[in-house]
Amino acid sequence: MKKIVLSFILVLIWSFSQGQRRYFDEYEINGGYSLFQGDYGQRGDFSSTLGNNGFLIGGKAFLILLDYNRPSCYTCKHLKFPLIFNVGYTTLSFDKAYNDVNLSSELVKLKAFSGSIFQSQVSFGIEYHLGDLNTISFSDDVFLEKFDPFIGVSAGIMAHVDKISSELGDIDTNPEVIPNAFKGGVYNKPGVAPTFMLEAGLRYKLNGHLAISFNSRWLYFLSDKVDGLVPNSSMVDNLYNDWQFSPSIGIVFMLRNSGLFY
Repeated sequence: MKKIVLSFILVLIWSFSQGQRRYFDEYEINGGYSLFQGDYGQRGDFSSTLGNNGFLIGGKAFLILLDYNRPSCYTCKHLKFPLIFNVGYTTLSFDKAYNDVNLSSELVKLKAFSGSIFQSQVSFGIEYHLGDLNTISFSDDVFLEKFDPFIGVSAGIMAHVDKISSELGDIDTNPEVIPNAFKGGVYNKPGVAPTFMLEAGLRYKLNGHLAISFNSRWLYFLSDKVDGLVPNSSMVDNLYNDWQFSPSIGIVFMLRNSGLFY
């Protein structure tokens, strides 16, 4: 886990150092709450997965791939290309999934199960900004000119480290504590998963070089192993890939024409 964190820190440091070479013109730091949807709970019943939450922090480095000073270029006024870095931690349990006091032996095993996920992700994407990127505005109104709504899409890869345990005993030395629905489907080890992310947000311009960003991110993992559990075919409703939703807030440093780097 430490090696994963160190690797992503080094990537971030490298990204900032490249700003001197005019590869990037904006940076963003953000963080927020995350809600995880996977096999800890009943698929389709959001109330059963409300306890599966944590935090997601990260940042963006926006590459200079277009000439944003061309007044006749529509894409130059509205498109940005971010490298996205996220690190998060999520706790998981079946506590809210089954509240009946008269539980069967299998449901007792389920409620005794808990886990956690440490994740680190890097992806590349594209953002469409409603406002003109040269003015950070989509309206001539004095108040509305400070707002910049945007949507984005990105794809990348995520490394995750799962930790799964049971209150009934050690799952490695005593496999009887594992519910039948997950026999042979417990992955208590690191893994890697491709990711797809959709994002919608709003920037509020503080001045020519700073803005506050309000984001909502939906991360879809091309894997059902992210939470460390893969159910067998008896749990038909849970045979889907894992996903995560995260509202966040951040601060944007707009360095183009700032004199700080060039």
